[in-house]
Amino acid sequence: MAFKDLNPAQKIVAVNTDFMRHPDFAILGGVTQIGAVTISDEIPTAGTDGEDVLFNPDFIAPMTRKQLRYLVGHEALHKALHHCTDYMHLKKKHPEIFAQAIDYVVNWQLESMDTEKEKFLERPTNVPPLIDDKYANMSVPEVMRKLLADPPPPTQKPMDMHMDGKPVAVEDAADAKDLKTRIEDAVAQGAVVAEQLQQMRGTSAGSQNLSGFKERKTDWRGPLRKFISDICEGDDQSRFVPPNRRLLPLDIIMPSRFSEATGELIVACDTSASMHGMYPIVFGEIARIAQQMQPQSVRVLWWDTRVAGDQVFAPKDYANIAKLMHPKGGGGTTVSCVAGYINEKRYKPKATILLTDGYLESRYEVPAGNVLWGVCGNSNFRPLRGKLLQIEEV
Repeated sequence: MAFKDLNPAQKIVAVNTDFMRHPDFAILGGVTQIGAVTISDEIPTAGTDGEDVLFNPDFIAPMTRKQLRYLVGHEALHKALHHCTDYMHLKKKHPEIFAQAIDYVVNWQLESMDTEKEKFLERPTNVPPLIDDKYANMSVPEVMRKLLADPPPPTQKPMDMHMDGKPVAVEDAADAKDLKTRIEDAVAQGAVVAEQLQQMRGTSAGSQNLSGFKERKTDWRGPLRKFISDICEGDDQSRFVPPNRRLLPLDIIMPSRFSEATGELIVACDTSASMHGMYPIVFGEIARIAQQMQPQSVRVLWWDTRVAGDQVFAPKDYANIAKLMHPKGGGGTTVSCVAGYINEKRYKPKATILLTDGYLESRYEVPAGNVLWGVCGNSNFRPLRGKLLQIEEV
């Protein structure tokens, strides 16, 4: 039976099979099998909530096979990149710009995968996709910032709908994690199949652009909270004076346990111009975490080519850190000055958080101990030592 004679559900099955068999697109084959596919006129075009996908039969009816592949791949990439689950804070803030941004990200990724002369995909014409090379290899927040600075004409609309991911109750948190795991496993398995198919074709799987799967940007607040909470738990110690009282009636002398108070947390902030808009956002979050975790103190160092400011906050000040901070400096970025200053002052922090745009000297010194790099707007930065947290905000 010819493709044009299939009903809508049969066309979707046929296109899903095309993905599984194609060397460049097999990476999405498994993702197309996650969630339910519904043919419904309750949605004007197509859409996904990050798991299930809906297609309007009248919307897909005039599409060629290649055009329907474009639409199916578009929805599969929204799922693979977790757009409807991991970015809800951005959707709530700027819903229309968010919808455009994730379509620009997905469509560029999709078309960059189509490397053969006889193209696997063809752009739909009934609702043209949003695509522009100026957004190549960008994350969702990066595209959103550009769209907010230079808004597109109102005629530019996404070709599909992006529903919120299904609400997850506390007791269902494992189910949400399971969905992520299933999608990531499907991508990994698809990559294996793609490599095998490419070897059969005589090409390398390394030529396939997988940056969209590898460089996914998620909310930075959770990892920041986990880092601070982990270092604020205190160090369990043992001692025999006093002994463990619970065991004394049994004439058994065992050590008692105690926890040492958590030491100081240092936040060293780059004062270059690109960072100024991030101070209230990041320090507001640090203040909330500090109020809950109660480190002994929070010391804020303001640095450029030297440490120009040194502020200390006690627990009573944590609620107002964002209001009480006084940035100093602003010329150049020499992060080695932070480690030198800490050593000179003989500070012994429990951990150091370095907030920076990541444009640093080529060879630099990193403070001793636990270090977290909070890097704003520089996805290419890789620290010499310490954990990396990409901080994206729109």
